[in-house]
Amino acid sequence: MFKNKEDRMWVYLAVPTFIIGTIIIYYGEGNYHWILFWAFLATFYIWRFFYRRKRKKEDEKSS
Repeated sequence: MFKNKEDRMWVYLAVPTFIIGTIIIYYGEGNYHWILFWAFLATFYIWRFFYRRKRKKEDEKSS
């Protein structure tokens, strides 16, 4: 699907978040969609930070 690992991870997190968010908005009062959105962003960017740090260390070892 996507060759870039960051794009792939974005989709892997975005699709379930969208589905869960839609269910929460439809069945709930709609006040919790912002919490889900921020949790999605936090999870992605925390993963991205550690992924890039690991990739940077691997690049330094190979150089």
